[in-house]
Amino acid sequence: MKKFLAAIVVFVISLASVGAPVMAAGPVGIFGDDARPMTNILRGCEPTNGEDSGGSGIVCILKLAVEILSIGVGILGVIGISVSGIQYLTAGGSEEKTRKAKRRIFEIVIGLAAYAVIYALLQWLLPGFQTG
Repeated sequence: MKKFLAAIVVFVISLASVGAPVMAAGPVGIFGDDARPMTNILRGCEPTNGEDSGGSGIVCILKLAVEILSIGVGILGVIGISVSGIQYLTAGGSEEKTRKAKRRIFEIVIGLAAYAVIYALLQWLLPGFQTG
């Protein structure tokens, strides 16, 4: 029972840590404010003074895709590590369950590192391509 309660506490703390950076960003969220929606994600893609868009269409779509993927990878990484941590805590001394949970955490960390390398490679290949 103590391990189960500890697992719940770890899960709640991990969920609380997800919202902390968002709350620190202030009232303007990731998609901008009401007057200029999505200005943070698609900076430079909105039409200016009746002219064509500030960036090419494919670059704007790529920026949006990378931002959505980054958000998704971050959320899934936190959820995956939280669930694996709970499985590790509730293994009950079973060596097989403990090994599986450790392996899953290791694989999630490797996946996050691979995404970071791919993101850095994209920034290096397209120097003018700035997201976020």
